[in-house]
Amino acid sequence: MRIKMDDAKRMVDTYEVKHAIHVGDKEILFGVDEKKIDCPYIVCNCTWDNPLGIEHYFSAVGSADYLEMMTEFTSRVTAQLETVKAEREIVTVSLRPFTLEHCIQNDNNQNLENKVAIIRPERLRPEYRTADKQLVLITGGFGARANSRGRAVYTTNLYSGKESRWNREDILGIVKPEYMPDWAKERLKQIQAQRQIKLKKQEIER
Repeated sequence: MRIKMDDAKRMVDTYEVKHAIHVGDKEILFGVDEKKIDCPYIVCNCTWDNPLGIEHYFSAVGSADYLEMMTEFTSRVTAQLETVKAEREIVTVSLRPFTLEHCIQNDNNQNLENKVAIIRPERLRPEYRTADKQLVLITGGFGARANSRGRAVYTTNLYSGKESRWNREDILGIVKPEYMPDWAKERLKQIQAQRQIKLKKQEIER
């Protein structure tokens, strides 16, 4: 589906986005093009889960029935809410967010590589501002170096093991040892061991 963007309106093809709600890993959009008599309303999903972070629109449906499309829109939002709730219910650690008091505040003089850091809560979506999403091991990136002009910081989430890219300013600071949970200490050992195995394997293959 062709995408057009301008300063005044968000467009999906010829449809102006009138409603957009982002919950979990998807944004649900409701678009209107009143010139299309046979199909003036559409609902579609949007994600940015690609290397370039470009908007990807998919699963679009359309109709001339406003109520039908609004029902579709709210149903998709509800489904996303239920998915996030289900994800949260199986988390086995405390969800209480980490704040500035729990860390040594980030400054440009710090070398962050191979340290456990806290992601700023405000850089996470509201439904993801929980401890399991915040604690990460910084594994590299120019932004992890002290006094670097680079911004990219590569991380591994301690709870999920997911690898992600952040910017230096997204890091709240290095977690203070006294606030490091037992589950995080255990996961850190596992992740570091896995990284060592991976590095040794790469050395052998050279």
